[in-house]
Amino acid sequence: MRVMSLGERLKEADWILLALGVVLAVFGVIAVQTAAQGRVDYGGIQMRWLVIGTTVCLLMLAVPYRFVVTWRYLWYAGGIFLLLLVLLIGSGKSAGRWIAVGSFRMQPSEVMKLILVITLAGYIRYETRHRTFRGLFTPFAITLIPFMLIMKQPDLGTALLLIPILFVMLYVAGANRAHLGVVAGAGLAAGLVFFFVPGLLNEYQKNRVRAFLLQDSDDEALRRSHNHQIEHSKTVVGSSSFFGGGTGDETREAIRFLPERHSDFIFPVVIHAFGLGGATLLFMVYLLFIGLLLRTALSVREPSGRMLAVGVATLFACQTVINLAMTVGLLPIVGMPLPFLSYGGSSLLTSFAALGLVLNVGSDHPVEFGRGDFD
Repeated sequence: MRVMSLGERLKEADWILLALGVVLAVFGVIAVQTAAQGRVDYGGIQMRWLVIGTTVCLLMLAVPYRFVVTWRYLWYAGGIFLLLLVLLIGSGKSAGRWIAVGSFRMQPSEVMKLILVITLAGYIRYETRHRTFRGLFTPFAITLIPFMLIMKQPDLGTALLLIPILFVMLYVAGANRAHLGVVAGAGLAAGLVFFFVPGLLNEYQKNRVRAFLLQDSDDEALRRSHNHQIEHSKTVVGSSSFFGGGTGDETREAIRFLPERHSDFIFPVVIHAFGLGGATLLFMVYLLFIGLLLRTALSVREPSGRMLAVGVATLFACQTVINLAMTVGLLPIVGMPLPFLSYGGSSLLTSFAALGLVLNVGSDHPVEFGRGDFD
């Protein structure tokens, strides 16, 4: 099979898709700097990560994606090693989720999301056993190992994100829907066990769920202690206008009491600064971005390439929906950054690396002679 040259891949790359990613990241730099309120140069730091991330994205075009998939178990072993390492030497405000590398703090769970997509794409490409009920064991084991390690940190939001990635990729690859339904039912039952059996979930995580379910209750203590982020977030969103208050003093005053406003709760900052009109435009950019990712998946017949594009699209779509929903009180707070916008080097670099993989897939079209897409 002929390997396309770097020049050919650059010529065939979807530059509109890359431009949308950069636009979202630039939007994030502005929002992050606004959220920082001049105390820390978060915007400048985020801009540097944007430049590095864009470079990483372009470098992903240098190596054919099939070579990346071929080394999937090496990436997987490295990701598991980092997840184990963070449990031993990790640091963080509420959980040991970061490993310090000089002045840079790396979050292994962010990297593991993309590694899981690569590993599952390679497994589905070279196996057909996932179409049987017994054959689902291997892809679920591949997913549950990092799931449990990330839960141990604890990082419930990132751990839960691995599950829809697995289900969507298996579904697109032709796994039996009834089999997936049975496993999903078992997973929901296991979730109830985790919630009600003492010691399996941290108490603060349970209280976040209780606070979400009891948002309109008279339990003022529960609301104040575990629902204050949602309350402040909804206040910021509710006080915004259609055109927004800009990035000046009005917005800075409105978001003054909003926790985590530069990271997980960046969306309320965006909607107050740029208004409902700006937030709607942002949402449309996300829809177009994810739509182009799915278009890449549909345009590629080679199975591992299609699975990479599907997995990355699922990753971005789930992160975006969960983040936006939790910041307006439609989901419990689980700690989920908004792709390309939330502050953080690990998140931004992982997002651009994932985007680079999809650009690689879309620009490289190997010829396949199977009867169907996964034959």
